Amino acid sequence: SGPAIEPAVLKRIFEPLQRGTSNAAANDAGFGLGLYIASEIAKAHGGELTVTSDEQQTVFVARLPRLG
Repeated sequence: SGPAIEPAVLKRIFEPLQRGTSNAAANDAGFGLGLYIASEIAKAHGGELTVTSDEQQTVFVARLPRLG
């Protein structure tokens, strides 16, 4: 729950050193690498990490190829 992630932020959310614009993000001690690293891990395994966000919810989806 919470406010939707702005479209301009969504476009760059998986880039390194990117952080949200909310007060919570401004006070966070993180480096802005978590989503970048998660996305790179998904890519390294032939998959992808995506995000959608609206007033109802924000959803991150990891898609990885199935072996076998």
